Amino acid sequence: MAERIILDTDIGTYYDDAFAVLFATKCPEIKLEGVTTVYGDTDLRSKIAAKLLKVAGKPNVPVCKGVGVPLKGNALMFGFEGENILEEDERESIKYSDQPADDFIIEKIMQNPGEISVVTLGAVSNVAVAMVKEPRIIENIKQLVMMAAVVIPVLDPKSVMRSPREEYNFNNDPVAAEIVMNSGIPKERLVLVPCDVTLRTPLLDQDWERIKKSNDPVAKQVKSIIDVWPPQEFQIYISVGIPTEFTQVWLHDPLALTCAFDKRFVKFYPMHIATEYSVTPIPRDMVIATDILRTVPKKKEPNMMVGLQVDAERFSNYFTDKIIS
Repeated sequence: MAERIILDTDIGTYYDDAFAVLFATKCPEIKLEGVTTVYGDTDLRSKIAAKLLKVAGKPNVPVCKGVGVPLKGNALMFGFEGENILEEDERESIKYSDQPADDFIIEKIMQNPGEISVVTLGAVSNVAVAMVKEPRIIENIKQLVMMAAVVIPVLDPKSVMRSPREEYNFNNDPVAAEIVMNSGIPKERLVLVPCDVTLRTPLLDQDWERIKKSNDPVAKQVKSIIDVWPPQEFQIYISVGIPTEFTQVWLHDPLALTCAFDKRFVKFYPMHIATEYSVTPIPRDMVIATDILRTVPKKKEPNMMVGLQVDAERFSNYFTDKIIS
């Protein structure tokens, strides 16, 4: 039976959210119940999601606009969101559901107890608001899979120590992250797919070549997105002081989505993860940061399942097989 999934995303800034939406439409293992958008201009993000679903032949999948402003702080948009996805006139003309994302999440879970998985690919604001509004979703959600966090400092495939500032999703709304992390979802149903595995999972060169050669509409859209990515990536990384010379096309969000229905690519461990604002050295910048929400392992009763090992080559092949199918 297909996994019933709500995909909650800050689509439009990073390419991998768009990849995840397109990938979802190619997976018969998934029944995509809806896409909810979060963080920043969620109207624009919703239009981007709706356009990609149309490209993939799934225009009837609901898209719901969610929380744009973090529970504490402000949201940042870069201005290039939607490039090579939306035509200029589509920024006004594309329609999506008028149901708020948090209400959509609550309705789906409460009408289908134990059947709906939520996969978050950005800040977890929508889920936090839904939990506060209707706490019963905590016991009725099938699983919550989150692409977020750094558990152990990450060495990427080139043995480069990645900056803690690269963890955007929890840190774009740390208050929401703390609400969700401490919500009491049983550990078997709270799944963390951190940068520890996603920053080891690039799209391999040979798989990129396969995508470029494909005539499939979804593959063509993936290629179009990657074509404009390098200058966008440079803008993002420079804005937060991250070096750009070791970047690759990472499959963060498709990997997290896959973990909701197929865990053979990632090895998970029961762990207790606490959230805290600890002193964080940023060696490259020669500074000490105190404003980064860290996810820290503790020697306590496990409270979630955490992915720490990944078969990256196998996943890149799998992702590509789906995209070009």
